[in-house]
Amino acid sequence: MVNHGVAANFKGGDSVQIQETTLRLYQRGHQVAVTNNDSPDPRGFDLVHLFNCRQVASFKRQLESCQKANIPVVVSPIWVSIPRAFWGSRSTFSAIQQTVESGREQSDALQQLKERRLVLEEDGQLYQSHGFGNEERFEIPKLKNLLKSVTGLLPNSLLEMKAIRDELNWSGNRFNIAKYGVNPKTFLDADPKKFREETGITFDFIMQAGRIEPAKNQAMLCWALRHTNIPIVLIGSTSNWPAYGELCKQIYGDKLTIIDHLPQDLLASAYAASSVHVLPSWCETCGLVSLEAALNNTPVIGSTFGHEMEYLQNDALYVDPADAESVKNAVIQSLDEGSTSPRVSNLKKRILSEYNWETTTDSTISIYKEILNK
Repeated sequence: MVNHGVAANFKGGDSVQIQETTLRLYQRGHQVAVTNNDSPDPRGFDLVHLFNCRQVASFKRQLESCQKANIPVVVSPIWVSIPRAFWGSRSTFSAIQQTVESGREQSDALQQLKERRLVLEEDGQLYQSHGFGNEERFEIPKLKNLLKSVTGLLPNSLLEMKAIRDELNWSGNRFNIAKYGVNPKTFLDADPKKFREETGITFDFIMQAGRIEPAKNQAMLCWALRHTNIPIVLIGSTSNWPAYGELCKQIYGDKLTIIDHLPQDLLASAYAASSVHVLPSWCETCGLVSLEAALNNTPVIGSTFGHEMEYLQNDALYVDPADAESVKNAVIQSLDEGSTSPRVSNLKKRILSEYNWETTTDSTISIYKEILNK
């Protein structure tokens, strides 16, 4: 199991998938080694499973290491359209920051963002919402070529698989879908009192869990709700984008609480204590935090941009990550409906029956066996 060399700094869903799948592979009698390494040594292994092809330079070196050793490779791409996600996340950051600094309530930039007309300029290069024309900047041609050499793919949804076909022109037929899972021992029906006692947060609040950065779009959540009295709790690190965390504070003031990190038991308690979990993201292949929150009878709000619709289906509300009004409306509606909404109970039931790490491991072993003819 190989992730890119700096994966530990991001602590994303791919790292959780590696950890949970590895545990179950061990339990089923398989020998597994895990490394975050751009130049792994695969000698002596039957198969290498690479995670996250979006780090193209790392991915290239990892593949070369495997090819030299003549070891078959399965890839979990963790793919969303990087050119489009880059436009969305950086344009939203820029448009909100400009509007805040101008002291105005609205701006042409925000309207152009909403209508997907905004042209982003960064480092002398122009970016548009459709993502075309910047493929070289994101090494898309190189990535397309690299994927031709992999033995099989293990995306996390059919929507991700379709995106890989459409955007990366992958034409292979050896793939399987490994849906993300949630560990009910950690996240099911947690006690909200633990979070409240640990943090002193006794008031009602909505929350978003995840790194605090433009891709996760917390500034849009703050901007959308700035004229409400709804407290927001953000749980995640600002270390990669300190200025972005400061922008969120500038917009939302003392109605915003930022918590850098929580152990999993306290994170589960935070989900249980929150009134709604909102993820207006530009980069989700699943939105694992939404599934974790939903196991605590917490209404969840997803984004229309990524692949999370395949998981949440009709059991969540959705926002356009470029549209503040859609974010505000979804939050208010979700608060009005509360935890007794049929959506909440339906999603919880589906997660418990369909999205678990045993099933993820079943799908993983299935493609391993197909590739190794076992």
